[in-house]
Amino acid sequence: MIKLSQIFIVLLIILMSISAIAQETDTEAKNKIGLDKVLSRLENKMSGIKTLKTGFVQEKELAVFNNKIVLKGTVYIEKPYRLAWLVNKPLKYSMVMSEDTISQWDEDTNKVQKISLSKNPAFEAVIGQMREWFSGTYTQLMKEYNVILLSDKPVSLKFVPKPASFAANVIKSVTVDFRKDEQYINKILIEEKSGDTTSLLFVDTHLNIPIDPAVWRVAPIVR
Repeated sequence: MIKLSQIFIVLLIILMSISAIAQETDTEAKNKIGLDKVLSRLENKMSGIKTLKTGFVQEKELAVFNNKIVLKGTVYIEKPYRLAWLVNKPLKYSMVMSEDTISQWDEDTNKVQKISLSKNPAFEAVIGQMREWFSGTYTQLMKEYNVILLSDKPVSLKFVPKPASFAANVIKSVTVDFRKDEQYINKILIEEKSGDTTSLLFVDTHLNIPIDPAVWRVAPIVR
């Protein structure tokens, strides 16, 4: 919305300014309608996904060191609560989320750590947002983010944390690009306030397939 920085005396200029404000308001209204339609369309398409298996390539660029860390692995989702994040290269790491618990394992310690979400409200909020990103409930994210429609076809959305939100402390923006069929995410780009960036590219994605129960079990390796 245009904000007037001074009071204009000439009536014609005032009328022109009011007209400009009205035009901007109309544009914003149209953009909001377009965004609402896109979000509704995405949620409708992704609501039919009950299970998912997808490979990922995660690249993190550190601003201070000017280098890149690349991780590869697999993500599994079983709605409404289960999510498994398994890193295979260049190290091995497992994180499995259930309704109330997170279980983690890494090959260096070969130990399993369990975290109760109900006893860690701040962590629960972060995990809740993570589930929303992967499950496609983007209208829920509008409580914490301002959303910008960058492209309609293929859909690209930019999420900017609202000043009072928890994410605003560390995140500058999150850009989400969708596949052409809009059934799932193609890429996520996270820009942090520190200058670091993290990109997640999803590859070889399979929807609504049976998930091996072993995926949800996190246990030390017997050596």
